[in-house]
Amino acid sequence: MNHGRNGLEASVDGTTDAMGAKRGLLLLLATAGMLSLWGLGGRGLWAAEGRWAEVTREMLLTRDFFHPMIAGEPYFDKPLLTYWFRAGLALVTGVLNEFIVRLPSAIAGIVAIWATVNLGTRLWSARVGRLAGWFLVTTYAFLFWSRTGTAEAENAAVIILAVAWYWSRRDRLSFPATLVFYLICFVGALTKGLTAVAVPVIVVLPDMVAERRWRLLLRPGHVLAFGIGLLVYLAPFAYASFSQPSSYESSGLGLAFQENVLRYFRPFDHKGPVYLYVYQLPVLMLPWTPVFVLAVVGIVKGWKRLDKHTRWLVWAILSVFLFFTFSGSRRSYYILPILPLCALLMSVFVGWVRQRPVKQLCQRGLAIQRAVFIGVIAFELALPLILILPQHMTGLKVPLSLDVAGLVIGVVAVFVGVVFSELARRARLSGSPLHSAGPLVAVAVVLLAGYFCWQQEILEVNRTERPFARQLQKEIAYLPPERVAMYPKPDANLLFYLGTEGPVTVLETAERVGGFVERGGPSVIITQQRYAAGLPNEIITSAQRQPSLHEQGHRWESKSSKQEKWVAWFWGDASPLAATTRVNEGGTDAQ
Repeated sequence: MNHGRNGLEASVDGTTDAMGAKRGLLLLLATAGMLSLWGLGGRGLWAAEGRWAEVTREMLLTRDFFHPMIAGEPYFDKPLLTYWFRAGLALVTGVLNEFIVRLPSAIAGIVAIWATVNLGTRLWSARVGRLAGWFLVTTYAFLFWSRTGTAEAENAAVIILAVAWYWSRRDRLSFPATLVFYLICFVGALTKGLTAVAVPVIVVLPDMVAERRWRLLLRPGHVLAFGIGLLVYLAPFAYASFSQPSSYESSGLGLAFQENVLRYFRPFDHKGPVYLYVYQLPVLMLPWTPVFVLAVVGIVKGWKRLDKHTRWLVWAILSVFLFFTFSGSRRSYYILPILPLCALLMSVFVGWVRQRPVKQLCQRGLAIQRAVFIGVIAFELALPLILILPQHMTGLKVPLSLDVAGLVIGVVAVFVGVVFSELARRARLSGSPLHSAGPLVAVAVVLLAGYFCWQQEILEVNRTERPFARQLQKEIAYLPPERVAMYPKPDANLLFYLGTEGPVTVLETAERVGGFVERGGPSVIITQQRYAAGLPNEIITSAQRQPSLHEQGHRWESKSSKQEKWVAWFWGDASPLAATTRVNEGGTDAQ
């Protein structure tokens, strides 16, 4: 009888634990969705986002989805799949804006969190998996790229997804399982590049070697699965090459080789120092850098007592780190796919390793982490005072809403920290599974949500490119695209906002600018202040008879920043608003 009762109690406890794990996962994914999606379209396009946005826009205009272009010129620097994601969403929703451009990255970030939790749960426990997910979603760099319309988040997501799939089928690596692994990798390679194949392979290789499973690589089924995956990867490039219009002079396969192989061994740009990732990885792990650094130290100190899964994780992280370090081309965000593995390492360190020296390091790490968050909260609360001096000295205009946001975020973070600390204290007394890192994670959620979902959009008022582009779009709405020119090269962000129905004219040299103006008729030339000095004097003189539209500048901006500002010069009564001033407020500062 007692045996039956104990069995029933165990069954109930198991069911309760499973339900708790599901609720915990749902809460995590819901929080990830909020952090990733809230205010996603509020900011103007930033840096490289314009390439993905404009290529997608021109695909939709031409209905040619295999030959990416910017300003009507071939742009096959990246594979096609991320453009297709955005184009598909635009076709479904009927709009292509900043939100749609960034939505695939946000979804990819949520997928990466789910895969990380799945992997942690499978190899250690549900608590380790969920805590790793919380660490990952509150890592600044991961969240930043999940809210950015490029291919970085998609690349990281498919890599951790492939690794999670391997571990789910590790003990029964049949042909279908191997095929799915390679399909994930090679389809993922169509988002950014072949790192989506190389990184999962080097991550799972230590386990295969340790368990002597490497002989599976020699099986015909493995070779066939790899071959099928490779064909899937090559298919879009092959079709693009065979269906290439006579005017399209770009090879997707050629650029894939250049971007993935040549750049790795013989880089032509982005030549960061060999030690770049030594200091960039801790930066990418902010705000969890103290826990991450001490986790590395603690895991190394407790190496002899580690379980085999944790040892594999360490080798996997080291392999990925060395893979990107040995590459000749290095940029800080290239190593982004390592972040899910680092989140798992921190979770194992905080919630799994129990040896006394390591536990003491863990407590020290959490204490330092607590001090870091207290400092960030103090910064938020003191933000109105901190900004007084810059406003006085530089004329920086800070909206009152930013001060209010800082105060609200700081107060809420303090409240959440106190509440969760009390819950954690009671949990320790009652044996509840609430983790000691819970209060820190809760505070991190508040701070990151406050910044990404509120403060960042407030700061958008200081960015001037999007307002300039929208005003310019109104002024040139009646001009044919060929009478709109950019000198000396096209800019994807500006082109996306102008939204012309065809390619604009690109004037690479000052001589071409002269020829463009001499043709007569209404026209507009768009350039940046730094290139304006290269225009012939007679052209500039002739333009003075027509008003010009200048991107707004700020007194507090550096001289180099002002040189990046845009100016549009009109000829031949190009604008229907020529009778009105085209100079934005603050335009004098921009000059």
